Amino acid sequence: MLNRFTNSPRDYAAYIEQLCQSRDSYMYIVLRRQATDAIVVALAFYNYHLTTANASMLYIFDLIVDERERNRGLGTRLFQTLIQEGKRAGALSIVLQCDLTNTAAQRFFFRQGMMITSFGFSVDHLKPLPSSPDIQIIDITDLPKEENEDWLRRAQVVHRQFQPRLPTDPQKYIDQMRNICRTNSTRILLAISNDNERNVLGLAACRVFLSIQYIKRYNCDDLITDETKRSLGVGRCLVNAMKDAAHRVGAHRVTLDSGCDRSRAHKFYYREGFVIDQFEFTLLF
Repeated sequence: MLNRFTNSPRDYAAYIEQLCQSRDSYMYIVLRRQATDAIVVALAFYNYHLTTANASMLYIFDLIVDERERNRGLGTRLFQTLIQEGKRAGALSIVLQCDLTNTAAQRFFFRQGMMITSFGFSVDHLKPLPSSPDIQIIDITDLPKEENEDWLRRAQVVHRQFQPRLPTDPQKYIDQMRNICRTNSTRILLAISNDNERNVLGLAACRVFLSIQYIKRYNCDDLITDETKRSLGVGRCLVNAMKDAAHRVGAHRVTLDSGCDRSRAHKFYYREGFVIDQFEFTLLF
């Protein structure tokens, strides 16, 4: 996984330092002491993420045990440490993604009590697909306060179709979304009708996602089309906007996760060029 750093330990160290300086990102290492020094035999890189439903999760980017040190309980010890750390910090769950072909890791996560809750989708081809001229995409994140508040108020009904646990009170919803934007550097994209009505047709909550494996990716936490406006091209317009945003920030792919039972959404993602490349595992506290 880290082959690109093999010939440059200094580049690796600099990149890990950059990751750990990002918001709420941390690393645990397991050392084996020798006569004159100590060697790293396992590590976990993780951060805390606040979901749009205002729930804190401990997200593990990477959990690695040296191949020569496996089957000695180090992975379990490290994982149990992360559980205690997550509980101490008030997280409600541990979440991670695992490559589809890494069956040994999948067996390990199952032994730790985790379960597959979502599929991880990604698309590397960032060229936008043909889309409807009747739909406009706006980023409301940095708009003036009153304008931002007005758009969030109008977007609340659509957002709650996907996240019914979001606040029903408009002001509480506005405050929660603003806090998430501050905490996670989340961007809020709205799909609106390109006419005088300027109705909210859909919403995407996105952020730049740094990790050891993927360097930089543009991740979508929520992607919603108004239930009454489906099959009009709203979703494609939002995906195109995310591809454009990914290109602007230097991300090489767009990613998202989708619950295992959301088959209709999965068909849409495949039409837009996404493929499933990860299982998402979750452990609820």
